[in-house]
Amino acid sequence: MQDTLLVQTYQELEQDIVRFLTQRLKCRSTAKDLAQETFLRLSQVEDPASIKNTRAYLYRVASNLATDFIRVESRRAALLRETVSDWKTHGIGPEREVAAKLELDYLLEVVTALPPLSRRIFYLNRFENLPQRQIARRLGVSTTTVEKHIKKVLELLAQARDRFETPNF
Repeated sequence: MQDTLLVQTYQELEQDIVRFLTQRLKCRSTAKDLAQETFLRLSQVEDPASIKNTRAYLYRVASNLATDFIRVESRRAALLRETVSDWKTHGIGPEREVAAKLELDYLLEVVTALPPLSRRIFYLNRFENLPQRQIARRLGVSTTTVEKHIKKVLELLAQARDRFETPNF
């Protein structure tokens, strides 16, 4: 990507954007990820010269990404609450609940240990429901690369799940 006024503005405001996102999301790590996503979105702007107020544009992109992230997290939390409610309704006891939480924590450790690109591709595909072609365009990689990363992550999660031993209660 050439050094446009938009890119220069981003570079000047990057720390301010991270602070802005941190205030909205209450998580600096997520804020940094979304700031990076903001930068990646710049590569998708076809005519950067047409943007009159680059500062406002950058903050709008960051704000929209934060809003989307909050919406996805809210849906995920609602789904989790619904699942827990179903478990309780169908008589799944506290022992199974604890075992499921331990397994989830273990799988989250596996995902956290993934290389950043694999983790990002997996997140965009599974939590933002983006098609592989769109992920490839967004991240500047080939669709084959996206497919390979998703396949590898799913294999690792399946292996991790097989290795996980449910505690005996």
